[in-house]
Amino acid sequence: MQVEGQQPPSFTRDRIPRVRRALFGVASSGLGGSTGRKGRRLEALLVVALVAVPLISGDSFLIDRLGRYFLFAAFAVSVDLIWGYGGLFTFGHAAFFGGGGYIVGLLTTHQAAFLPVPLWVALIAAVAAAAVFALALSYFVFSGRAALRGVEFSVVTLAVTVMAERLMNAGGAVTGGQNGILMTATLGIPGIISLQQGLGFYAVAGLVLVATYLVVQRFLGSRSGLILRGIRENEDRIDLLGYDVPGIKRRAFVLSAAIAALAGALFYVHEGIVSPGAVGVRASTLVLLWVVLGGRGTLIGPIVGAIVLPYLTATLSGSLLDTWLVIVGIILVGVIVVLPSGIFGLVSRERPA
Repeated sequence: MQVEGQQPPSFTRDRIPRVRRALFGVASSGLGGSTGRKGRRLEALLVVALVAVPLISGDSFLIDRLGRYFLFAAFAVSVDLIWGYGGLFTFGHAAFFGGGGYIVGLLTTHQAAFLPVPLWVALIAAVAAAAVFALALSYFVFSGRAALRGVEFSVVTLAVTVMAERLMNAGGAVTGGQNGILMTATLGIPGIISLQQGLGFYAVAGLVLVATYLVVQRFLGSRSGLILRGIRENEDRIDLLGYDVPGIKRRAFVLSAAIAALAGALFYVHEGIVSPGAVGVRASTLVLLWVVLGGRGTLIGPIVGAIVLPYLTATLSGSLLDTWLVIVGIILVGVIVVLPSGIFGLVSRERPA
Protein backbone atom coordinates (compact mmCIF):
# COMPACT_ATOMS: atom_id res chain seq x y z
CA MET A 1 0.00 0.00 0.00
CA GLN A 2 1.34 3.41 -0.95
CA VAL A 3 2.05 5.79 1.98
CA GLU A 4 0.42 9.19 1.64
CA GLY A 5 2.79 11.75 0.21
CA GLN A 6 5.16 9.12 -1.16
CA GLN A 7 5.83 9.26 -4.89
CA PRO A 8 5.04 6.04 -6.78
CA PRO A 9 8.13 4.42 -8.27
CA SER A 10 8.70 4.93 -11.96
CA PHE A 11 8.37 1.54 -13.67
CA THR A 12 10.28 2.68 -16.73
CA ARG A 13 13.11 4.13 -14.63
CA ASP A 14 13.38 1.03 -12.45
CA ARG A 15 13.52 -1.45 -15.30
CA ILE A 16 16.94 -0.42 -16.66
CA PRO A 17 18.80 -1.36 -13.46
CA ARG A 18 16.85 -4.61 -13.47
CA VAL A 19 17.86 -5.43 -17.02
CA ARG A 20 21.45 -4.52 -16.23
CA ARG A 21 21.44 -6.94 -13.32
CA ALA A 22 19.66 -9.59 -15.36
CA LEU A 23 22.27 -9.28 -18.10
CA PHE A 24 25.33 -8.89 -15.92
CA GLY A 25 28.27 -10.04 -17.93
CA VAL A 26 27.00 -9.00 -21.38
CA ALA A 27 29.87 -6.59 -21.82
CA SER A 28 32.38 -9.28 -20.95
CA SER A 29 30.80 -12.05 -22.97
CA GLY A 30 33.31 -11.71 -25.80
CA LEU A 31 30.86 -9.80 -27.99
CA GLY A 32 31.08 -6.44 -26.36
CA GLY A 33 31.69 -3.08 -27.98
CA SER A 34 35.01 -1.34 -28.32
CA THR A 35 34.70 0.29 -24.91
CA GLY A 36 37.41 0.81 -22.34
CA ARG A 37 40.91 2.19 -22.64
CA LYS A 38 42.11 -0.47 -25.07
CA GLY A 39 39.13 0.12 -27.34
CA ARG A 40 39.65 3.87 -27.32
CA ARG A 41 43.34 3.47 -28.11
CA LEU A 42 42.52 1.25 -31.07
CA GLU A 43 39.90 3.73 -32.25
CA ALA A 44 42.45 6.54 -32.11
CA LEU A 45 45.03 4.39 -33.90
CA LEU A 46 42.57 3.59 -36.66
CA VAL A 47 41.66 7.27 -37.15
CA VAL A 48 45.35 8.23 -37.31
CA ALA A 49 45.97 5.50 -39.88
CA LEU A 50 43.06 6.68 -42.04
CA VAL A 51 44.34 10.25 -42.00
CA ALA A 52 47.97 9.26 -42.54
CA VAL A 53 47.54 7.02 -45.59
CA PRO A 54 46.86 9.76 -48.17
CA LEU A 55 49.62 11.92 -46.64
CA ILE A 56 52.23 9.16 -46.76
CA SER A 57 51.28 7.37 -49.96
CA GLY A 58 51.39 9.07 -53.31
CA ASP A 59 49.68 6.12 -55.00
CA SER A 60 46.34 7.48 -56.20
CA PHE A 61 45.16 3.98 -57.12
CA LEU A 62 45.77 2.71 -53.57
CA ILE A 63 43.97 5.72 -52.10
CA ASP A 64 41.01 5.17 -54.41
CA ARG A 65 40.92 1.46 -53.57
CA LEU A 66 40.96 2.17 -49.83
CA GLY A 67 38.00 4.49 -50.35
CA ARG A 68 36.08 1.54 -51.77
CA TYR A 69 37.04 -0.55 -48.76
CA PHE A 70 35.75 2.17 -46.42
CA LEU A 71 32.29 1.81 -47.95
CA PHE A 72 32.62 -1.97 -47.57
CA ALA A 73 33.46 -1.31 -43.92
CA ALA A 74 30.33 0.81 -43.41
CA PHE A 75 28.35 -2.06 -44.93
CA ALA A 76 30.02 -4.50 -42.54
CA VAL A 77 29.23 -2.30 -39.53
CA SER A 78 25.56 -2.28 -40.54
CA VAL A 79 25.56 -6.09 -40.53
CA ASP A 80 27.46 -6.20 -37.24
CA LEU A 81 24.76 -4.04 -35.64
CA ILE A 82 22.02 -6.62 -36.13
CA TRP A 83 24.12 -9.80 -36.10
CA GLY A 84 26.94 -9.07 -33.67
CA TYR A 85 24.86 -7.06 -31.22
CA GLY A 86 21.32 -8.25 -31.89
CA GLY A 87 21.98 -11.90 -32.66
CA LEU A 88 19.98 -11.65 -35.91
CA PHE A 89 21.91 -13.60 -38.51
CA THR A 90 21.11 -12.01 -41.87
CA PHE A 91 21.87 -13.70 -45.15
CA GLY A 92 20.38 -11.02 -47.36
CA HIS A 93 21.81 -7.63 -46.45
CA ALA A 94 23.20 -7.16 -49.94
CA ALA A 95 19.60 -6.49 -50.99
CA PHE A 96 19.96 -3.14 -49.20
CA PHE A 97 23.56 -2.45 -50.24
CA GLY A 98 23.00 -3.23 -53.91
CA GLY A 99 19.44 -1.94 -53.77
CA GLY A 100 20.76 1.50 -52.85
CA GLY A 101 22.88 1.44 -55.99
CA TYR A 102 19.94 0.35 -58.15
CA ILE A 103 17.65 3.08 -56.82
CA VAL A 104 20.26 5.75 -57.52
CA GLY A 105 20.82 4.30 -60.99
CA LEU A 106 17.10 4.24 -61.78
CA LEU A 107 16.52 7.80 -60.58
CA THR A 108 19.55 9.38 -62.23
CA THR A 109 19.72 7.60 -65.61
CA HIS A 110 16.14 7.09 -66.78
CA GLN A 111 14.16 9.71 -68.67
CA ALA A 112 10.59 10.09 -67.41
CA ALA A 113 8.15 12.65 -66.04
CA PHE A 114 10.37 13.88 -63.19
CA LEU A 115 13.50 11.90 -64.01
CA PRO A 116 16.43 12.14 -63.89
CA VAL A 117 16.85 13.72 -60.48
CA PRO A 118 20.02 15.19 -58.92
CA LEU A 119 22.32 12.72 -57.21
CA TRP A 120 21.68 14.06 -53.72
CA VAL A 121 17.93 13.53 -54.19
CA ALA A 122 18.56 9.98 -55.41
CA LEU A 123 20.78 9.25 -52.39
CA ILE A 124 18.07 10.40 -49.99
CA ALA A 125 15.49 8.34 -51.90
CA ALA A 126 17.73 5.24 -51.73
CA VAL A 127 18.17 5.51 -47.96
CA ALA A 128 14.46 6.22 -47.43
CA ALA A 129 13.37 3.33 -49.65
CA ALA A 130 15.66 0.90 -47.84
CA ALA A 131 14.40 2.08 -44.46
CA VAL A 132 10.74 1.76 -45.50
CA PHE A 133 11.25 -1.72 -46.94
CA ALA A 134 13.17 -2.82 -43.83
CA LEU A 135 10.40 -1.44 -41.63
CA ALA A 136 7.73 -3.31 -43.58
CA LEU A 137 9.76 -6.53 -43.54
CA SER A 138 10.48 -6.19 -39.83
CA TYR A 139 6.76 -5.91 -39.05
CA PHE A 140 6.29 -9.18 -40.91
CA VAL A 141 9.13 -11.11 -39.26
CA PHE A 142 9.27 -9.63 -35.75
CA SER A 143 5.65 -9.02 -34.78
CA GLY A 144 2.90 -11.25 -33.44
CA ARG A 145 2.96 -14.77 -32.11
CA ALA A 146 4.56 -15.99 -35.34
CA ALA A 147 7.63 -13.77 -34.87
CA LEU A 148 10.68 -15.32 -36.48
CA ARG A 149 13.98 -16.04 -34.77
CA GLY A 150 17.27 -17.73 -35.57
CA VAL A 151 17.29 -19.86 -38.69
CA GLU A 152 13.77 -18.79 -39.67
CA PHE A 153 14.84 -15.14 -39.84
CA SER A 154 17.97 -16.09 -41.79
CA VAL A 155 15.91 -18.04 -44.34
CA VAL A 156 13.61 -15.06 -44.89
CA THR A 157 16.54 -12.71 -45.50
CA LEU A 158 18.09 -15.27 -47.86
CA ALA A 159 14.80 -15.43 -49.78
CA VAL A 160 14.77 -11.62 -50.03
CA THR A 161 18.22 -11.44 -51.61
CA VAL A 162 17.49 -14.32 -54.00
CA MET A 163 14.25 -12.65 -55.13
CA ALA A 164 16.01 -9.30 -55.46
CA GLU A 165 18.68 -10.77 -57.72
CA ARG A 166 16.13 -12.51 -59.91
CA LEU A 167 14.02 -9.34 -60.10
CA MET A 168 17.01 -7.30 -61.25
CA ASN A 169 17.83 -9.95 -63.86
CA ALA A 170 14.25 -9.95 -65.16
CA GLY A 171 13.83 -6.17 -65.08
CA GLY A 172 14.49 -5.69 -68.79
CA ALA A 173 15.00 -2.09 -69.84
CA VAL A 174 14.17 -0.82 -66.36
CA THR A 175 16.98 -2.55 -64.47
CA GLY A 176 19.15 -3.39 -67.46
CA GLY A 177 18.80 -7.14 -66.99
CA GLN A 178 22.06 -9.03 -66.69
CA ASN A 179 24.00 -5.99 -67.91
CA GLY A 180 22.80 -3.80 -65.08
CA ILE A 181 22.66 0.01 -65.10
CA LEU A 182 25.48 2.24 -66.27
CA MET A 183 25.67 5.22 -63.93
CA THR A 184 25.68 8.69 -65.41
CA ALA A 185 25.84 10.59 -62.11
CA THR A 186 29.18 11.33 -60.47
CA LEU A 187 30.14 12.34 -56.96
CA GLY A 188 30.92 16.01 -56.48
CA ILE A 189 29.61 19.40 -57.55
CA PRO A 190 29.58 19.74 -61.37
CA GLY A 191 31.96 22.40 -62.57
CA ILE A 192 33.33 23.03 -59.07
CA ILE A 193 34.78 19.90 -57.49
CA SER A 194 34.94 16.22 -58.37
CA LEU A 195 34.78 13.59 -55.63
CA GLN A 196 34.49 10.65 -57.98
CA GLN A 197 38.03 9.33 -57.64
CA GLY A 198 41.28 9.64 -55.77
CA LEU A 199 41.63 11.76 -52.65
CA GLY A 200 38.17 13.32 -52.99
CA PHE A 201 36.47 9.94 -53.03
CA TYR A 202 38.71 8.75 -50.19
CA ALA A 203 37.56 11.70 -48.07
CA VAL A 204 33.87 11.11 -48.82
CA ALA A 205 34.09 7.39 -48.06
CA GLY A 206 36.11 8.06 -44.90
CA LEU A 207 33.52 10.56 -43.64
CA VAL A 208 30.73 8.07 -44.31
CA LEU A 209 32.59 5.37 -42.39
CA VAL A 210 33.31 7.65 -39.42
CA ALA A 211 29.71 8.88 -39.35
CA THR A 212 28.45 5.30 -39.52
CA TYR A 213 30.69 4.24 -36.67
CA LEU A 214 29.60 7.17 -34.46
CA VAL A 215 25.89 6.72 -35.19
CA VAL A 216 25.96 2.98 -34.48
CA GLN A 217 28.09 3.48 -31.38
CA ARG A 218 25.63 6.07 -30.07
CA PHE A 219 22.71 3.74 -30.74
CA LEU A 220 24.44 0.89 -28.92
CA GLY A 221 25.16 3.16 -25.97
CA SER A 222 21.52 4.16 -25.68
CA ARG A 223 18.71 2.40 -23.84
CA SER A 224 17.70 0.67 -27.06
CA GLY A 225 21.25 -0.57 -27.61
CA LEU A 226 21.42 -2.05 -24.13
CA ILE A 227 18.14 -3.86 -24.68
CA LEU A 228 19.34 -5.07 -28.10
CA ARG A 229 22.35 -6.74 -26.45
CA GLY A 230 20.00 -8.25 -23.93
CA ILE A 231 17.89 -9.68 -26.73
CA ARG A 232 21.01 -11.31 -28.12
CA GLU A 233 21.79 -12.92 -24.76
CA ASN A 234 18.28 -13.95 -23.68
CA GLU A 235 15.32 -12.70 -25.69
CA ASP A 236 12.71 -14.44 -23.56
CA ARG A 237 14.00 -12.83 -20.39
CA ILE A 238 13.95 -9.36 -21.93
CA ASP A 239 10.40 -9.96 -23.13
CA LEU A 240 9.33 -11.06 -19.64
CA LEU A 241 10.78 -7.84 -18.21
CA GLY A 242 8.22 -5.96 -20.28
CA TYR A 243 10.37 -4.43 -22.99
CA ASP A 244 9.20 -3.92 -26.55
CA VAL A 245 11.39 -6.59 -28.14
CA PRO A 246 9.88 -6.35 -31.65
CA GLY A 247 10.18 -2.56 -31.55
CA ILE A 248 13.87 -2.65 -30.61
CA LYS A 249 14.58 -5.19 -33.35
CA ARG A 250 12.76 -3.00 -35.87
CA ARG A 251 14.79 0.08 -34.95
CA ALA A 252 18.09 -1.77 -35.28
CA PHE A 253 17.05 -3.43 -38.55
CA VAL A 254 15.87 -0.17 -40.12
CA LEU A 255 19.04 1.68 -39.08
CA SER A 256 21.16 -1.16 -40.42
CA ALA A 257 19.33 -1.17 -43.76
CA ALA A 258 19.62 2.62 -44.16
CA ILE A 259 23.38 2.53 -43.54
CA ALA A 260 23.85 -0.33 -46.01
CA ALA A 261 21.82 1.49 -48.68
CA LEU A 262 23.83 4.71 -48.32
CA ALA A 263 27.14 2.86 -48.52
CA GLY A 264 25.96 0.84 -51.52
CA ALA A 265 24.61 3.87 -53.35
CA LEU A 266 27.91 5.74 -53.03
CA PHE A 267 29.92 2.63 -53.89
CA TYR A 268 28.12 1.90 -57.16
CA VAL A 269 28.09 5.55 -58.23
CA HIS A 270 31.87 5.42 -57.86
CA GLU A 271 32.05 2.09 -59.72
CA GLY A 272 29.94 3.46 -62.56
CA ILE A 273 27.77 0.35 -62.88
CA VAL A 274 25.44 -1.77 -60.76
CA SER A 275 24.47 -5.29 -61.82
CA PRO A 276 22.26 -8.07 -60.36
CA GLY A 277 25.17 -9.59 -58.44
CA ALA A 278 25.15 -6.49 -56.23
CA VAL A 279 21.98 -7.68 -54.50
CA GLY A 280 22.77 -11.39 -54.63
CA VAL A 281 23.83 -14.16 -52.29
CA ARG A 282 27.54 -13.82 -53.06
CA ALA A 283 27.65 -10.20 -51.87
CA SER A 284 25.61 -11.13 -48.79
CA THR A 285 28.09 -13.90 -47.98
CA LEU A 286 31.16 -11.73 -48.46
CA VAL A 287 30.07 -9.20 -45.85
CA LEU A 288 29.52 -12.03 -43.35
CA LEU A 289 33.12 -13.14 -43.93
CA TRP A 290 34.37 -9.62 -43.27
CA VAL A 291 32.48 -9.48 -39.98
CA VAL A 292 33.66 -12.95 -38.90
CA LEU A 293 37.27 -12.19 -39.80
CA GLY A 294 37.38 -8.94 -37.86
CA GLY A 295 35.23 -10.05 -34.94
CA ARG A 296 31.49 -9.61 -34.68
CA GLY A 297 30.05 -7.51 -31.92
CA THR A 298 33.08 -5.19 -31.82
CA LEU A 299 32.34 -2.47 -34.45
CA ILE A 300 36.05 -1.97 -35.19
CA GLY A 301 36.50 -5.65 -36.03
CA PRO A 302 34.19 -5.61 -39.08
CA ILE A 303 35.95 -2.46 -40.28
CA VAL A 304 39.29 -4.24 -40.10
CA GLY A 305 37.87 -7.33 -41.79
CA ALA A 306 36.26 -5.30 -44.59
CA ILE A 307 39.58 -3.62 -45.35
CA VAL A 308 42.00 -6.50 -44.83
CA LEU A 309 40.17 -9.28 -46.69
CA PRO A 310 39.36 -7.34 -49.90
CA TYR A 311 42.90 -5.91 -49.93
CA LEU A 312 44.36 -9.38 -49.47
CA THR A 313 42.09 -10.79 -52.17
CA ALA A 314 42.99 -8.05 -54.66
CA THR A 315 46.71 -8.39 -53.96
CA LEU A 316 46.86 -12.18 -54.18
CA SER A 317 44.60 -12.40 -57.24
CA GLY A 318 47.02 -10.17 -59.13
CA SER A 319 50.10 -12.26 -58.35
CA LEU A 320 48.73 -15.79 -57.79
CA LEU A 321 46.22 -16.23 -60.57
CA ASP A 322 45.47 -19.90 -59.96
CA THR A 323 45.89 -20.39 -56.21
CA TRP A 324 44.79 -17.15 -54.55
CA LEU A 325 41.32 -18.49 -53.69
CA VAL A 326 42.86 -21.49 -51.94
CA ILE A 327 45.16 -19.26 -49.90
CA VAL A 328 42.35 -16.90 -48.89
CA GLY A 329 40.19 -19.90 -47.96
CA ILE A 330 42.96 -21.36 -45.77
CA ILE A 331 43.41 -18.01 -44.01
CA LEU A 332 39.67 -17.72 -43.33
CA VAL A 333 39.39 -21.26 -42.00
CA GLY A 334 42.46 -20.70 -39.83
CA VAL A 335 41.02 -17.51 -38.34
CA ILE A 336 37.64 -19.14 -37.66
CA VAL A 337 39.24 -22.18 -36.00
CA VAL A 338 42.04 -20.47 -34.07
CA LEU A 339 40.35 -17.11 -33.43
CA PRO A 340 36.61 -17.78 -33.24
CA SER A 341 36.03 -14.27 -31.89
CA GLY A 342 37.89 -12.74 -34.85
CA ILE A 343 41.04 -10.63 -35.05
CA PHE A 344 39.75 -7.71 -33.03
CA GLY A 345 37.85 -9.99 -30.69
CA LEU A 346 41.20 -11.39 -29.56
CA VAL A 347 42.98 -8.04 -29.42
CA SER A 348 40.22 -6.28 -27.47
CA ARG A 349 39.81 -9.03 -24.87
CA GLU A 350 40.80 -7.64 -21.50
CA ARG A 351 43.41 -9.55 -19.51
CA PRO A 352 42.30 -10.73 -16.11
CA ALA A 353 43.59 -8.65 -13.21
